[in-house]
Amino acid sequence: MRGSPWIENTRSRDAAVSAESLKAFLAVCAVGVLTGLVAAHVRLHLGLPGHKAVLLMTPVIAARLIFRSTAGATGGLVAAALGSLAAGGQMIGAWAHLPIAALAGCLIDSAIGFAERRRLAAYWTIALTGVAALAANLVFFAERLLTPLFQSYTLLGLSALDLRIFTYAVFGLIAGLLGAGIAMVVRRRRAEPGNVTSPRQ
Repeated sequence: MRGSPWIENTRSRDAAVSAESLKAFLAVCAVGVLTGLVAAHVRLHLGLPGHKAVLLMTPVIAARLIFRSTAGATGGLVAAALGSLAAGGQMIGAWAHLPIAALAGCLIDSAIGFAERRRLAAYWTIALTGVAALAANLVFFAERLLTPLFQSYTLLGLSALDLRIFTYAVFGLIAGLLGAGIAMVVRRRRAEPGNVTSPRQ
């Protein structure tokens, strides 16, 4: 049948791309599970709300960019939530948190996907990822509003609510900038001439 070799080659390429995409997604999810397990037990003792984002989101964001998984941040943050739940962590309080983690991941995936489609420069990608992670951590903060976690203290003239919004935003931004920065360094090293492990384009 005319055209059959071409069709078969196209199907083979599509299957290969699908397999690579699945591997990339699972790799980010694996990073997420490990991150959740670590975040459930590590205490930074910073005394500031929202600081867990640095532990929780930074590795997932870095993995999302390194493996180039379209839905990696979403899968990674949900996997982190599951990992933390399995370890009995308090950061991920209940199964109801999973949709929140998915929403936060979608924000990050959307921002990174936009940067990748537009082929933005690395510094723009890092900046955009930082803003998305800021928004993602505020999504986690919005969930916290439904739980009795507020304390009656002030810092630098900020009320408890203002302080929490501020620190959640700052730590989210730090996680996004740090994760994206790490990923860009790794990708640049892989792209160096003679490096056989350079990422797929």
